[in-house]
Amino acid sequence: MMRILSFLILIAFVAFMLSPRLRAWMRDNATMLLLGGVGAAGLMLAATGRLNWVLAGIGAALPALWRVASLLRYLPLIRRLLGGVASAGSRQGQRDEGSGSRPRNGAMTRAEAAEILGVALNATRDEIMAAHRRLMQKLHPDRGGTDYFAARLNEARDRLLSED
Repeated sequence: MMRILSFLILIAFVAFMLSPRLRAWMRDNATMLLLGGVGAAGLMLAATGRLNWVLAGIGAALPALWRVASLLRYLPLIRRLLGGVASAGSRQGQRDEGSGSRPRNGAMTRAEAAEILGVALNATRDEIMAAHRRLMQKLHPDRGGTDYFAARLNEARDRLLSED
């Protein structure tokens, strides 16, 4: 069975390479050919009794895919928390200490702190505390977050609540 399939693939490849008309037809009907090939492979797997392995693999992969999809909603928050780390890597030839938005001593600016917490620069103490509490409930190390994110949130809160 595999020899026949290999021979058919070889014939299709040679015909594809030789005929521009066949190439144009295949380009126009690519979706139909792809679905037909997947259907033919599924029928062959079902006829030989090997379809259960494919379905078991798909069933095992679905929970992992759902978990990854649920984590994607936190991507903007993680990008904000990481701050300029991603953008610093894209700048070639520049050092992070002198060219970033942070002061040289490494202290977080008020603008960075407000961006991390998702509040305005002139937010009230209650707004800052509410934003910190909301984000900390999602990103606390005891709830699956990391120490780094918790430390950044605490630093942002302290920076915005400080008087200077």
